[in-house]
Amino acid sequence: MPRRRSSPLLALLLSLSASAALPSCSEQPASGPAPDAGSSAAAPAVSAGAAERVDVLLAAEQRRAAVEVSPADQQSRDVGVRRAAARALARIGGDAARPGLARALADEDDEVVAWAAYGLGFSCKEHEADTVSALVARALARDARAAAPPAASSGAAAGATPLDAGGALARAIGRCGAEASEPTLVAWLDGPRERAIHAAYALGDLASIKLKLREETLVALLNLASGSAASPPVPEALYPIGRLEHVPLTVIPRIRDVATARLAEASDARLFAVRALGRAGEEAASELARVLSAKGVFTASERAEAARALKRLGPPGQRALADAVASLAPSADPIALTSLVSEDFGVLLTALDALASAGAARKALRDLAALPPPPSAPAAILRRVAWLRCGAARLLAGGDYRDPLLLGCDVTAPAEPGSKPDAGAPVRGSIGARAVVEVIGRDAITGARLAAFRAYAASGDLRAREAAIELIASHEEIAGAPDLLAKALAAEEPGLVAAAAEVIARQPQRASEAPGQAKRKRRKRGDEKDAPAAVTSPAIEGALLSILDRPGARDDPELIGAVVDAAGALSLKPAEARLEQLCRSSHPTTRARAGTALGVLRGRKIACDAGLPADAGAAGRPAVAPPVGEVPAEASALVRAPAALVFDTDAGELTMTLDPSLAPVAVTRFVDLARSGYYDGKIVHRVVPGFVTQFGAPFGDGAGGPPGKPALRCETSPVAFEPLRVGVALAGRDTGSSQLFVMHARAPHLDGQYAAVGVAAGPWAALADGDVIRSVKVRN
Repeated sequence: MPRRRSSPLLALLLSLSASAALPSCSEQPASGPAPDAGSSAAAPAVSAGAAERVDVLLAAEQRRAAVEVSPADQQSRDVGVRRAAARALARIGGDAARPGLARALADEDDEVVAWAAYGLGFSCKEHEADTVSALVARALARDARAAAPPAASSGAAAGATPLDAGGALARAIGRCGAEASEPTLVAWLDGPRERAIHAAYALGDLASIKLKLREETLVALLNLASGSAASPPVPEALYPIGRLEHVPLTVIPRIRDVATARLAEASDARLFAVRALGRAGEEAASELARVLSAKGVFTASERAEAARALKRLGPPGQRALADAVASLAPSADPIALTSLVSEDFGVLLTALDALASAGAARKALRDLAALPPPPSAPAAILRRVAWLRCGAARLLAGGDYRDPLLLGCDVTAPAEPGSKPDAGAPVRGSIGARAVVEVIGRDAITGARLAAFRAYAASGDLRAREAAIELIASHEEIAGAPDLLAKALAAEEPGLVAAAAEVIARQPQRASEAPGQAKRKRRKRGDEKDAPAAVTSPAIEGALLSILDRPGARDDPELIGAVVDAAGALSLKPAEARLEQLCRSSHPTTRARAGTALGVLRGRKIACDAGLPADAGAAGRPAVAPPVGEVPAEASALVRAPAALVFDTDAGELTMTLDPSLAPVAVTRFVDLARSGYYDGKIVHRVVPGFVTQFGAPFGDGAGGPPGKPALRCETSPVAFEPLRVGVALAGRDTGSSQLFVMHARAPHLDGQYAAVGVAAGPWAALADGDVIRSVKVRN
């Protein structure tokens, strides 16, 4: 989920090793004859040495050192060692891991096969056809024999969450996106129900990659979803349709009919029917309106998804949303407002967000914008009242950032007694400040509007400042942008720094103002050749170079990546040596971005895969292994058993159980942070109703992690993200730190993309953006 994450055994690690965390990495594991499974070379992995070998393989996985996973590990008699080897190779990925993954694909243990298929699905770039052929052959071979019972294991992998080899094979075929992927998966739709569901999810993966599916594929999916006299409907078959932005006109009526029929059957997959109706044309608006308004019949997740689907359906969808806002709005009765701390609050908030303008909902919006806060209401109620008031006020305001309803909407931080809302100074309260910034951005930012904008961009609420800085990229008329960007780059909050750097990367001219700019605007068109060239602001240049020199910044791949992109966009020649150093980073995303920036500076394509800046291309592929990382401190004192976390929040007591079986290092990090009190007082900074709740950012804005804690390596796995699954939030590969998310509903597009670390319990979907986690206790 987007954010915004020494042991004696270490002496056994090799000092030189290969890392291939990106599909473009080219190094292979050490070659040579593989020892026979029954030879003495494999014997140490049996008995007591197996557990130690599993720990060594975990260290290799964390270092991204594929060469440290040997053929002997893959042929061990102990299934725990083989599973650990396959898991390490799957997470390392790339060309260095491909030969080992191919060997693992032939293993007799289904869990080893699952890891192998999963890894190959993310390592098939430039090998798509061969990889899909191997995956299909393995699936056929698996069908030809009954699955053998799992072998006993003395390794640490024993007791791990069982993995589904059939699902992993299908999803890998979809993710590779080869020419044979689509017809193969369509053929599997006619197989047993479980395989058909896997194929449907895999076709959803393929749809996300290709952005389209063949019309005959859509027909096959609709046939499966509708069922027959011999086969019950498979609602999961509607999932791929919801991953497409556009579908052929010829299938729209059938999508509408099939998806509507599936609404009658409650299941986690019913959400896919709601989403498919958003692709079924304007005539689907009435059915979606029924879902949105039917509290108690449909889940809060389904109703929120219906609001988002209506947003896609033009005027009919907007009319349905206007009616829904009027019917869903709470009364002003103080007792009735206590019910706002529930999942249903998110449904109304989503409907407000989906409205494009006040339109027919104007009266209901005026009532909401003036909703009186209950006397002596707790912070959780005031926060939700503020979200409703500000959501309504920003719709009513249009482009008027001085609208009194807008300026006074945030009741969480009321103005001083006797004072009046002032359009020239930032309003108090994060919810209101962000609403005002959004309205400021609806018109040209000049004159008095520019003065108001500068007030929000230069000081006040952090998230409002970030939103204001982001407006610079889309409003070229903003004067004085370099000064505002330089100030943001000098901030201590990584999210604000990254926001400014991302603006510069997208619009590098915003970092420059040529001398005499105002005078040049009065020049005639023919005199433009005489205008002085724009010069990058020295303050911006100095700030970017300072961040590149900051050791702590290099532990935050999200932050350093944004700064590297900005340096490249500005062609900062003084940054070249620093970018060469970042070419040696053990973080693949940092290396890739450093290579791109160096390519801009040098005028040719540069690859940093080997830890050295080199010309890219078939003849210039690096001949040495990519740099490896350090084994994290958590690996020396791993949490070995599930840990229960109890959260005292503004929405009541909530819990989650973190299980280290699939993500031991990440779970150890989170348990340690919880025990240290890190999460006490933290803000829930992201709630997407019907989708996810996220928390754990140090500044409450979705960026960064605890100081002194390097980013976590991804411990992803082929595990389904179902309701209440807990995952590690990311801003790219290997960028996890302290942020966790909790699912509200089934989300197959997250499967395998994020580390699954546990399962939650309680109404996590009842939390709202800005709610506070008062304390967290750990119970083993």
